[in-house]
Order: sequence, then C-alpha cells, then structure tokens
Amino acid sequence: MKYISFAASLVLLIALQIGLNSCNPSPSSTTLPGSWDKLGDCQADPRSGAVGFIINGICYMGTGFNYELAGQTGTPGRLKDFWKYDPTSDTWTRVADFAGSARSGAVAFALNGKGYVGSGTDDGLNPLSDFWEFDPTVGTKGKWRQIADLGYSAAAGDTNVIKRYGAIAFTVKNRSFVGGGHYISDLKDLWEYDQVNNEWKPAPSIGGSKRQNGFVFVINDIAYVGGGTDNGAYAKDFYKFDVSLLNPDGTGAAWTALNGLTGKDINGNAIAQPRPRELTTTFSIGKYGYVTCGSAGSVVSDTWQYDPSLDSWLQYFSFANNTPVTGAARSSAIGFSVGDFGYLVAGGAGNTKYDDCWKFNPIGIEPDNK
Repeated sequence: MKYISFAASLVLLIALQIGLNSCNPSPSSTTLPGSWDKLGDCQADPRSGAVGFIINGICYMGTGFNYELAGQTGTPGRLKDFWKYDPTSDTWTRVADFAGSARSGAVAFALNGKGYVGSGTDDGLNPLSDFWEFDPTVGTKGKWRQIADLGYSAAAGDTNVIKRYGAIAFTVKNRSFVGGGHYISDLKDLWEYDQVNNEWKPAPSIGGSKRQNGFVFVINDIAYVGGGTDNGAYAKDFYKFDVSLLNPDGTGAAWTALNGLTGKDINGNAIAQPRPRELTTTFSIGKYGYVTCGSAGSVVSDTWQYDPSLDSWLQYFSFANNTPVTGAARSSAIGFSVGDFGYLVAGGAGNTKYDDCWKFNPIGIEPDNK
C-alpha cells in the first residue's frame, strides 16, 4: 500500500450498490460478525473524493483529488483518469479518461448499461453542473459524451442549471436521481435523469435535512438516505425513498422518515447505531445495507449493517482491527458490491491518501485475512 500527503479538499463519496442474498449472522460472543480481506492495491494514484459505478459486475472508478500532484509545477491536483476493476480476477485496467474537467466531490450512477458522472469542484474550487455519459462498449476503453447539465429541463421550460458538490446519486427500478449537496448553501432538491430525452426532471425534495456529503444505499429498489452535514452540523435524520409512490408528473409522497441516528429508539431507550457522519462508504448485499468509515469529528472505521425490516442497525467487524494486515480509518472512499461481497477502495485520512482495496464478507469470521 502506498500513501501520500494532501491538503484539505472538498470530496464526495458516491456509493454504488449491487447485491444478492446473504445471511445475517448474530454474534455469539464479543467477536463482531463479518470479515475483511486485503486485496491488491488499485493501480491508479492514491486519491479521495473519487466516484464509481457498476456495470455488469465491473466497477468503474475515477476522478478525485491527489495532493502530491497539486504540489508539482503545472500539474493539477484533481484527476480525470478512469479505471475498471474486475472482482473475479482482482485486476485493474485503465479505460478512457473522463472527458470533462478534472474534479473531486462529484457523483456517479449507472443506468441501462451506461455510467454517468457529473457535478463536483474543479481545481479552482469552482462548483460544476456538467454531466457526462460513459459507454463501455465503444472500442477497448469505452467512450465519454457530454449530456444535459444537471437541472436542465426543456420540457418544463426551465433551462437553469444547478452547480453543486457533495451531492448523492442512486438508481432504483431503472430510474436515476441526483440531489442534495452544496452550492452557496446546503441543498435538498432532487432531480431525475430522463435518459431518452436527455433532460432532468424535478422530483420530490430529499426528506428531512438539507444534506451535504450524505450517504445512500439501495435495498430491493428502495433508496435509504442519511448522514452528511446540514449547515455545519451532522444530520441525524434517516429517510427512505420509494419510487413506486411517485405520480406520473413526478410529485408524490415518496419519502418516509425512519428512526434517526440519535442513539435512541422511539421510546428514548439507548440502542446501538452508527454515529452521525459524512463522507461515508456504503454498499448493499442482499436485503441489508452497510455503512463504514467516514468522518464523525475524526475519521472512523466502524462497519454497520442496516436491516430495513426492523429499521435497526447491527455492528460488524472493522478492517482497522484486521489481522495480519490492518486497514486505516478514512473518509471519502469508494464502496460497491458484487454478489455476496462488499468492496472499499481508496479514500483519505488527515494528510494521507490511500490506494488500497478491501473485500467485505458479511458471513465471514475473523481472523480470515488472506
């Protein structure tokens, strides 16, 4: 594993999710369930604030920030290289560089076999609204093309575009949404991308708080949104988004409040939950969602499983306790899942950036490192 120093930057984690069924073990001792295995390091430069999406079981990852490059004369610190990761062979291959400006704090999602990346900040810390589509089937490295800027809606007679960084993005039932983040102030608006007509349609605003650097995971076509900050304070509320409750015109009560990350149940009794945090890594496996790492005043490494049937959390083993290889607490890492396993790549902590890659097994037993 290699690492480098970096200066503070605006970063975002997009969480990307694909999962199949898995078991939910119950700890029978003080040992927490689950296990992490150290995989081969990513071939790309260490970075945080990158984005990623999944197409046909392959993870595509790129952009982000690398402070060492920013210190080199004439070299920007934000990145535009893109890579694909095959979890079956644990191999990384470089694909076509991102065609937009280099950036960090962007968002990404996949829809109908194509990947989409947009928003974020450039090297001048300017918020961005442009969006780009990646087609992995063109040539050997894929191809990028620019699409409508976020917020462009010709059908509504609205040609305004909305710059931002630190947003969230997700796809449910073959429909993709982007919202929240920060531009001048924190935001909670939500937009759906119309792939056929290449435009963005307004959707019901994100439930609860305004949310910068929040987290999202998808379980059975329901999106679960929480975390982040609202005007500098950690957001504790937690919501689910059911796209089936949307009306044809995009209106409808699709957001439902769940038990927030307050450390208490609805009766005020103390319960086990993750601390409120931002820049969190997420993925989903089967009928459960998982959060790990992030910033909760300082970087953390704890891992938690969310059970939507109970609206409750269960703590899992942290890779920071792994043997014989220990993982470092961090924020702004990429998370994704393929089959019965979750994955975590890159991220940063203080003046350190990472390029390591980890595999999470929810039914594993530690020590299980290979």
